[in-house]
Amino acid sequence: MAAYSLDALLQRWALHQLTSEQAIGQILLILQHVEERLLSLEKSAAAQQPTLSAVTPALALPTPPRAPRKRPSQGKAR
Repeated sequence: MAAYSLDALLQRWALHQLTSEQAIGQILLILQHVEERLLSLEKSAAAQQPTLSAVTPALALPTPPRAPRKRPSQGKAR
């Protein structure tokens, strides 16, 4: 079963040309294709960068400095 493109699916849904079951089936097919593409990209990226942990620190944002804490006043309580 071939999946419609997402745009075609949305258009057919808006025109009431699909039942709920058909729309769900089409969405699952699209999701399956997206998952396959994602897994392929992940494998490709892993092959190009075998040690992702070495790259991660460079991508991390620096921690902003903290504002100094105010000390409680030492004055007499009223």
